[in-house]
Amino acid sequence: MKTIILIIATMLAILCANAQTLVYYWNFNTGAPGTDQNWTQPIQATTGNGQINFTFTEAYSFTGTTINGVTGESNGGSFAPRGGLDMVNNGAFFTMNVPTTGFENLVLTYPTRRTSTGFTTHEIQYSTDGSNFVTRQTVDISGYENNWVSTQLVTMSFAGVQGSDNNANFKIRIILTGASSAVGNNRFDNIQIVASTQGATALPVFTPPAGIYSAPQNVTITCPTPGAVIYYTTNGTNPTLSSPQYTAPILVSTTTTIKAMAKAPQLDPSQIVTAVYSFAQPISNLSQLRAQTPGDGTIFQITGQVVLTFKQNFRGQKYVQDNGAGVLIDDPSGIITTTYALYDGITGLTGTIARYNNMLQFTPASNPGAPASTGNPVYIPMVTIAQINANIEMYQARLVKIDHVHFVGASGAFANGQNYYLEDASGTIVFRTSFYDVDYIGQNIPTGNFSVVVLANQFNQTPQVTARMLSDWGGVANDDEVLTPASTRLIGNYPNPFNPSTTIEFYTAKAEPVEIVIFNQRGQTVKTFSMQTSAKGNHSVQWNGTDDRGLSVSSGVYYFHLKSGSYSSTKKMVLMK
Repeated sequence: MKTIILIIATMLAILCANAQTLVYYWNFNTGAPGTDQNWTQPIQATTGNGQINFTFTEAYSFTGTTINGVTGESNGGSFAPRGGLDMVNNGAFFTMNVPTTGFENLVLTYPTRRTSTGFTTHEIQYSTDGSNFVTRQTVDISGYENNWVSTQLVTMSFAGVQGSDNNANFKIRIILTGASSAVGNNRFDNIQIVASTQGATALPVFTPPAGIYSAPQNVTITCPTPGAVIYYTTNGTNPTLSSPQYTAPILVSTTTTIKAMAKAPQLDPSQIVTAVYSFAQPISNLSQLRAQTPGDGTIFQITGQVVLTFKQNFRGQKYVQDNGAGVLIDDPSGIITTTYALYDGITGLTGTIARYNNMLQFTPASNPGAPASTGNPVYIPMVTIAQINANIEMYQARLVKIDHVHFVGASGAFANGQNYYLEDASGTIVFRTSFYDVDYIGQNIPTGNFSVVVLANQFNQTPQVTARMLSDWGGVANDDEVLTPASTRLIGNYPNPFNPSTTIEFYTAKAEPVEIVIFNQRGQTVKTFSMQTSAKGNHSVQWNGTDDRGLSVSSGVYYFHLKSGSYSSTKKMVLMK
């Protein structure tokens, strides 16, 4: 008898600890389409009366998984949107019609995977009226494998979202972006939506709320339900009724995920609430930012000022640069809400970096706020096409000026999304009309030689340039620079990596003494160049990989430091033998 009572008590404890109900579930095992055929819309839920509708031109089925499946789940089909011809499905979405009548504290979970050219982001939105959608969060899956992996489980809580509980019109939408080929795809399987019946313990509340901070935080957790006990974890696992009870503020000083649930007498446990506290790594400038490892999720905060040089509506993109480097801000979720004008200065830019077709992109994590300054001068070096082609990494997302160039084999008017070819005495480069809302689209392509200010971009291994506006075109340039800087600038080196030699380029605003010191990773001086420039403008020195004694140095990372008057700057280069 005691054994039976113990078993019953254990079962009741399990039910109390897992008081959520599986409301909707799609395992895509029924009605899977044939080879290269789309799913028939709407896709009915395996559990519940939910439906999925989608806007993808290609949404096929491949082998699924048992990850996140219910008891006895079999490995059947999956829902697999593809990039589509010309990647037309970037920005397409699927919508889950999921009424929440009688339920609260919804949580969406699904495993997913991506091919190497598949979608890289999932923007999860919701609607409380069935037609207007609000972004809940954008999930970066660019690092996900092309395998079903238990850690590749997307979890999105709608607990506390006004209008998500007990709502017959509730919908969830997932927008996919970032595919780089027609066949690149993501797979979805075993989509679960769980919820608690109304009347459960209220959700725990975190103070301060989750976010990005620059100093340690003491996090308190409270629950509005009288007599509720709060259980929490700080290691990313879900808390249970056996987890530590909250009694005092939790000090967090490194990126930490706190999960909490509450349980009051005579009530079901609350939904688990998650709060992620992130701490940004300070970076002085864009050169330091570009030297970091992209795609590892590290949040950076640029403490120095960057200047806006171009913006467009597409994906909220903005180009910013400082004296040494540039970067493309890609903001499809609209995190940056402040409206900036060209040449506004921005400080405190915070976010992550990743490569997209070899172009370094910065995804903001917070809004930087009002501009720190306006009307800033921008240094635009005069370069040749050969210099850009030889070291596109140095010029990525920066304004440069090319003189004595002309279009090759082009006539008529500029059209969107086209490749044209610019040529000067040093070589040829792709001129891509990738800015869709600029004023020269539809205008006649210039003939003859001219000078032009362009932004340097990269697509896979191909350097590209793009003008921002009609006023970027001019006649053949003279010795005057555009927006000439007020002081000496260290531009960089090309090629980089190099073997056996590289050219170090710098700019001086006047005739002045300059010293360039090359040193190794241990800080030891390898080579010193001392010179006196004769006039303002671009200058260069060549290093052949030898030290001050004329001896060849070994392969590795080296740094070159320029000092002139009060100005100094350091950059990194790689010698590869």
